[in-house]
Amino acid sequence: MEASTVRVGWIGLGTMGLEMARNLQQHRARTGQTPITVYNRTHAKCALVAEHGAHVAVSPASIAQTCTVVFLSLRDDQAVKDIVTQLLDSIALETRDEPLLIADLTTVHPSTTQWVLHKISQANTKVRFCQTPVWGAPPAARSANLVYVTSGNNSDSALLAEISVPAFARTTIACDDPVRAAKFKIMGNFMIAGILETLGEAMAVAHDSGISRELYLEFVKAMFPVAPILGYAHKMVDEDGEASKTQVGFNIHGGMKDVGYAIDVAKSAGLDLPVAELAHTHLQWVLDNGDENWDWSSLAFALRKQ
Repeated sequence: MEASTVRVGWIGLGTMGLEMARNLQQHRARTGQTPITVYNRTHAKCALVAEHGAHVAVSPASIAQTCTVVFLSLRDDQAVKDIVTQLLDSIALETRDEPLLIADLTTVHPSTTQWVLHKISQANTKVRFCQTPVWGAPPAARSANLVYVTSGNNSDSALLAEISVPAFARTTIACDDPVRAAKFKIMGNFMIAGILETLGEAMAVAHDSGISRELYLEFVKAMFPVAPILGYAHKMVDEDGEASKTQVGFNIHGGMKDVGYAIDVAKSAGLDLPVAELAHTHLQWVLDNGDENWDWSSLAFALRKQ
């Protein structure tokens, strides 16, 4: 399959998915490539990509019937299972000569990736599956500055890299095994959670010891002037330390899910993640005493209040 002529489908237009799909369609339109076809449970969002030339599908089944590569950007593991089941059920009802490549950008538990691979093997269809998560917050998605993980065989990985860069990602990292790609993403997110935990602790001490969060932010700016460290540090300081309530890139629900998955991955390897367990405790405090829709950097509130 050629990236310029492949028929691309996109299912899921949430905060991240909408930005990625829109960038992908705009890139393909600028470069004379075939338009993508989008589907979202809330159909109104499809218009935001259709205005740039994308086609709109009435169902996941119609995506499966007309596309050769389908990207999924969904809320959680159950949504991935539901959509994959719908795609496979649709393909089972038609005579299909072309293979279908499903690329799932959702952050899922490795057991979900294993479930999908088993489901596909049992379906006996011409379907291949790649777990292909991204790193980056909504602003990075908006500016096509994401890091994209590819998986699968060499040809599938190369095709996905060609479709995604520079359309919605700035670079790719190849990871051959889909289950390993799921674990890779989770452990990357754990490192970000660890940074949040350390920042939150440092900011709390800086405030209570008289250094001030604002002055500590100057240290972060000078020593770590890169995203996401600087961005999260600002959320802990701006608006008198309240910016994590309003500048939401990744919420408490998603943070707890991913940190919990990291703890599971570590346990499956016979290891503990003390920092992850601490971050999970602080995220739980915010969930109990604040709002699940706050940014996950609001775990710093737990350190200030406890």
